[in-house]
Amino acid sequence: MFSFWKSRDGADKKESSVRPFLIVIAALVGIALLLFGDRIPFGKETVQESCENSDEDELMRYQDYLEERVKLLCESVAGVKNVTAVVTLSGGFEKIYATEIVEGGEEYVIIGSGSSAEALFLSRAAPTIEGIGIVCQGGGNPAIKQELTALLSATFHLSSNRIYITESQK
Repeated sequence: MFSFWKSRDGADKKESSVRPFLIVIAALVGIALLLFGDRIPFGKETVQESCENSDEDELMRYQDYLEERVKLLCESVAGVKNVTAVVTLSGGFEKIYATEIVEGGEEYVIIGSGSSAEALFLSRAAPTIEGIGIVCQGGGNPAIKQELTALLSATFHLSSNRIYITESQK
């Protein structure tokens, strides 16, 4: 048997004390893995958390993008300055999967088999705009309010009761 602890004369040194020590360490590591192995993140939890964070980040970027579009649109109207816009969204991005009509209803189209089976992903729908709030110079003028409300209503397919415009502080 090969030993790491051979002296020049071929006699084993520390062999009797090292082997039991290594066996005890290996046994403790094995017991720790059995007891706590399910708590160690191995990819799936980390990927899931990063997906959730990236979904939230993407939703915030989308909301910022819409608010910037609303601001630029409103500032292009005569008599409107210093626009602050807030856009409220309904939920998050929605994943759309393929379905098929079967007796008794609808079912998802499944591709693959066994552990690799999954629903057929088609697309993702952006969240709808629930409301828009505008604070701007000129927002107290009824004609400008009406113009901005009509503009935002037509652009974002919102009813006028989901758009609020008010005058900003001087």
